[in-house]
Amino acid sequence: MNILVPDSWIKEFLKTKISPKETADYLSLCSQSVEKTSKIKDDFIYDIEITTNRPDCLSVYGIARELNAILTNLKIPSKLKPYLDTKQLLIKSKTNLPLEVKISDNSLCPRFTAVILDKIKIKPSPAIIKERLEKVNIRSLNNVIDITNYQMVETGQPMHAFDYDKILNAKMVLRKSKEKETVITLDGQERILREGSIIIEDGKGRIIDLCGIMGAKNSAVDENTKRVLLFVQTYDPIRIRKTCQQLSFRTEASSRFERGINPEGISDSLKKAISMVIKNCNGEIASKIIDIYPKPQKSTNIQFDMNLVSKIIGIEIPKKNVINILNSLGIQTSRSNFSTLNCQIPSWRINDILLPQDIVEEIARIYGYHNLPSNILPTITKTKDQQFVVEEKIKTILKYIGFIEIANYSMIGKDLLLKLRLKPEDYLKISNPLSSDLVYMRPTLIPSILATASKEQKNKNDYNLFEIANIYIPQGQNILPEEIKMLTGISSKKFLEIKGDIETLLDELGIKNYEFKKANNISDIYNQNITAEILVDKIPIGTIGEINNTTQESFSIKNKVVVFDLELNQLITHSSVQKSFVPLPNFPPFIEDLAFNIKPETYVIDLINIIRSIDPLIKNVDLLDSHENTRTFRITYQSPDRTLTDQEVKKIREKIIIILKEKIVAIFKEK
Repeated sequence: MNILVPDSWIKEFLKTKISPKETADYLSLCSQSVEKTSKIKDDFIYDIEITTNRPDCLSVYGIARELNAILTNLKIPSKLKPYLDTKQLLIKSKTNLPLEVKISDNSLCPRFTAVILDKIKIKPSPAIIKERLEKVNIRSLNNVIDITNYQMVETGQPMHAFDYDKILNAKMVLRKSKEKETVITLDGQERILREGSIIIEDGKGRIIDLCGIMGAKNSAVDENTKRVLLFVQTYDPIRIRKTCQQLSFRTEASSRFERGINPEGISDSLKKAISMVIKNCNGEIASKIIDIYPKPQKSTNIQFDMNLVSKIIGIEIPKKNVINILNSLGIQTSRSNFSTLNCQIPSWRINDILLPQDIVEEIARIYGYHNLPSNILPTITKTKDQQFVVEEKIKTILKYIGFIEIANYSMIGKDLLLKLRLKPEDYLKISNPLSSDLVYMRPTLIPSILATASKEQKNKNDYNLFEIANIYIPQGQNILPEEIKMLTGISSKKFLEIKGDIETLLDELGIKNYEFKKANNISDIYNQNITAEILVDKIPIGTIGEINNTTQESFSIKNKVVVFDLELNQLITHSSVQKSFVPLPNFPPFIEDLAFNIKPETYVIDLINIIRSIDPLIKNVDLLDSHENTRTFRITYQSPDRTLTDQEVKKIREKIIIILKEKIVAIFKEK
């Protein structure tokens, strides 16, 4: 997640004279990466990428705290101000407006705090608040709402303001949602909830908050608001993340809640917000501070052997420096013995620093990875996995044949399944699709590649495309689908040309004993008369066929196209990337062409296999020509130890004619 942080806002908490460029460099070297620095008027805005394990850095104060630790250890003068002045006293409440709070399950909301403020005057925020919010791309709305957003950016703690008078019966019930309950959020959108989302309802059973994500419109602060309920809390991050995924809806607040909020920081955030409301909104405290915190977060202590530093990072760092680094990060230390420290982890890092090795990582990054010696590791020769070798070779072969690789989404829409006459209910449906075009996991790559070909034909008439990707076959309820990697291609070439390309691919992969046979029970997207099943050692590995007119029209494809669909693992299993050397023969071959009249239903492959098996001197048989019922074969005869005579070849030829007549009823044609 990226956040925007103004330099002037950081300098409010961190007293230092370093330049914005130095700030960006030091943060990138030792903490979070500053991806870009922009200048707005006289201020600099840092665009910072925050790693998932560091929710404590999702705020201005969190970045200031990090920068202070870095500068302290670089011996650069800096001083971090406390976030809240401990001497600041909040004005006591003169009234005590009622609010009944009920939490159905404390695991949903580990800490719940709230306070009511009266005599609120809704008006625009002061200029400094509006300007700072604009610099981090948050629109200023009014003085109350702006304070909640300002605090979220400053402390990383999202908070919400309700119109107290819109909370019916002054009652809040925090619970899990029921299936298909609805709420209209502040953006005016109706959200249909799944079971288990965290919500708050009022005394009349109306949902007034989609917790951790966005408040409800029916409890919003508006220009008529006189009394405000400030609400600061933590939630179960897993439930927040799950709800965001189910609704395909994420906000600045949810992005922070789903990474985990420090419950110990809530009190300071609420107090600061109260003081801002009193100052900017003319408000008065009208209730006690409600603080429901049944299981306070326990401090974490780690016994840390300082000798572990040199063992892991490979250099000696003086023990005094180690202690200084840890203290600058808020880790309180005390000596157990000469080399062992008792480290008390601060509340904002308690879910991140769990092991002694985590402490070593903190020491290394603040010391500076750039300060560690660079040693080149010894060269290790590692053989590539066979699957990747074969896959790379397949792509290379297809490239040289003239094919272009494409990549499509693993998901497709209902319309593509229907175009192939497939029933959507038979396939794997995504519960939270990004769009209507990405609803079902692909049971085949064919619809995607046909859709791509339809677009490609607008640019040119001839195209050859292929894709290598997984398909997903459902296995039943609560069982993961079977994933099968496929090689699927489409071409505007003729069927026999693509068949030749597939033969080239198989030959180059070292696959033997392959054949093309008429397929039974093949998909009805093909022209059944121009379709074949591809087998290797009698095992089916795929199909090749011309798309029929119905399928062609449904995808708006102008001309005839041929599709091949091969199971990649079968290609890998039968392939042999190792080439064997065969010396050139010492004696020349004898080559002749033989033509036969055969029945139309006779398969050429059967003829070729029979001819090859007749005599060991027959080295190769190729189909040379096909016209009506005539098939012409080019036959190569060759001996490894002599030059064949006409008489020897004649005997074999006569044998071929006799056997084909007996088995195939093939009539030899004299030329």
